[in-house]
Amino acid sequence: MTEKELVDLGFERVEITDDESQNGYDYYYYQKEMCSGLVLHSSDSVDTKNNDWILRCFELPSININTRDHYDQFLEIMNNITC
Repeated sequence: MTEKELVDLGFERVEITDDESQNGYDYYYYQKEMCSGLVLHSSDSVDTKNNDWILRCFELPSININTRDHYDQFLEIMNNITC
């Protein structure tokens, strides 16, 4: 997924400063709460290459969404079974 797609889909940009992380650099990622307690978060700006952002979910570690089609399918499933 592209960064523009994440923004268009309503993902919130989360900025992490070097002061917060103490890792030597600033970075950011995107996140969106899908349901109560279920949050999708993106790869971070350091690990993202060629504007290809990947979505993951801590609550469902096997989730790995890298296209808009996969996101739409995930959203449809979540809306049908939990949200």
